Amino acid sequence: MADTILITGGAGFIGRYVARACLERGHKVRVLDSLIEQVHGKKLKADALDPEVEVVVGDVRDETALLRALKGATKVVHLAAEVGVGQSMYAVERYVSVNDYGTAVLFQQLIHNPVKRVVVASSMSVYGEGLYRDASGRIREDVVRTPRKSEE
Repeated sequence: MADTILITGGAGFIGRYVARACLERGHKVRVLDSLIEQVHGKKLKADALDPEVEVVVGDVRDETALLRALKGATKVVHLAAEVGVGQSMYAVERYVSVNDYGTAVLFQQLIHNPVKRVVVASSMSVYGEGLYRDASGRIREDVVRTPRKSEE
């Protein structure tokens, strides 16, 4: 049975690829995205999202928009985030609000609207290092990426 997958921030660079991959696996895809002009331009390109993707325009911090997007969802991929490393240094309140509070609003709503699985991914929008699991499942804290010979 196909899942209905909500992708927050799904109109962004990574979200578009995740949406396409989910569609290819036979799932229904819904995207919640604020479609910020700085990220998406004045008008989201018609071919940026597959026409089969249902788009809910709204901010992840907006409970009404979030509830509309969550309706009937069985899985969530949470990618919504403010981007722009430089701007995060002087628009701190906005970045913390979207990236942290937005995640809190999502999880608060998931208490009352549970789904089978939540995937929380990150990119440059979250700073710092976390714990990693190696192939055997052991937790590693001090992981340092060594460049491949071709990258040197």
